Amino acid sequence: MKDIKAIFFDVDGTLLDPKLHILPESTLNALHRLKSKGYKLAVATGRNLESCKEANIVDAFEWDGFVCVNGQQVYDQHQNELYHFIMDEEMVKKIIEVAEEENINLLFEGKENFLNHPVNDLVIEAHNFFKEAIPDLVKPYEFEPIDMILGYAPMDYDWAKFRAIDGVLVYPGESTYADILALGNSKYEGIKMLLSHWGIKHAPYAAFGDSLNDMEMMEHAALGIAMGNGNEQLKRIADVITRPVNQDGIDFACTYTKLG
Repeated sequence: MKDIKAIFFDVDGTLLDPKLHILPESTLNALHRLKSKGYKLAVATGRNLESCKEANIVDAFEWDGFVCVNGQQVYDQHQNELYHFIMDEEMVKKIIEVAEEENINLLFEGKENFLNHPVNDLVIEAHNFFKEAIPDLVKPYEFEPIDMILGYAPMDYDWAKFRAIDGVLVYPGESTYADILALGNSKYEGIKMLLSHWGIKHAPYAAFGDSLNDMEMMEHAALGIAMGNGNEQLKRIADVITRPVNQDGIDFACTYTKLG
């Protein structure tokens, strides 16, 4: 369809059922069908690679690559690192300043993940959404390399003060968190790196997603498919809105669009 050569999949709410946190059997069957048709298949997620492993995504299927941390880390099919972006120290300091003013707890992702304040209910709710362990380490930022920052706030929180920081990009999530990263990085930028690595630099691709951090990769996709359980803003730019993930959404979309 549309000469599509590659297909990229978000993880939470797309590959993984957001309530059961499992990869539905129908999704795995669809992935195998797509693979047999010769598509390159890759993960495109806000999670880092280790978190994808903990969620049983990496070993569940023979992926051709991984776009992680919203494009700030890119890996080939053997999990060799192709790209790794580190946030600027001054930018991190400014994010912390705004967070302190706004009483926002932050999670710093790097070689060792840590919180800058003790766990609160918003942190617990967000990590229950991911079914992901909360880091035990609580300490101040000490200029160690940071890949991405997670901010915890109510779902109706206005992230405008963070977006006003020069060079900062904010993606509010589908729970009590937002991804905070450097402008110029996105899943789409990571996708372009993988397409180039595969030798199909300008090839059309399809993308499956459910959240605001999927917007850019969806906008540039030859075929953008939003999950039925997804964000309403994302659905408005999608070419197709499929069923929710827990109602065989990926399998249904592959058949409906004739991808496989």
